[in-house]
Amino acid sequence: MIIDCHGHYTTEPSAFMAWRKAQIAHYQAGGTGPAPAMPALSDDEIRETIENNQLRALRERGCDMTIFSPRASGMAHHIGDESVSLAWTRASNDLIHRVVQLFPDNFIGVCQLPQSPGVPVANSIAELRRCVEDWASSAAT
Repeated sequence: MIIDCHGHYTTEPSAFMAWRKAQIAHYQAGGTGPAPAMPALSDDEIRETIENNQLRALRERGCDMTIFSPRASGMAHHIGDESVSLAWTRASNDLIHRVVQLFPDNFIGVCQLPQSPGVPVANSIAELRRCVEDWASSAAT
């Protein structure tokens, strides 16, 4: 088995990235009112973005699997505050988890951690546990 040890989801569904832009705009406008809701993404939307991009490239390169994480440049921990970072991180990690569920033979997920300037890194532990413990136990059942 040939494993690509470094892959990022750079072709997320457009609705996902539109939500991120709306989330940032909401924060920059003072965050009054409810935050934008994360849009529902269908499995077909996710499959299309993966099959036509990362999975195609994986196969063309002769690899079997990729260790897969959210878009590195999109993590943008410096944008927003701790609550914005946590919402963005959870949504990004949930999306990676869905890719892994849809393509378990081709992708191993890696989570992003919520980090914000001036916020203790210890505040990231809950998200790390959610990704590792919850998803590992759901895969075992």
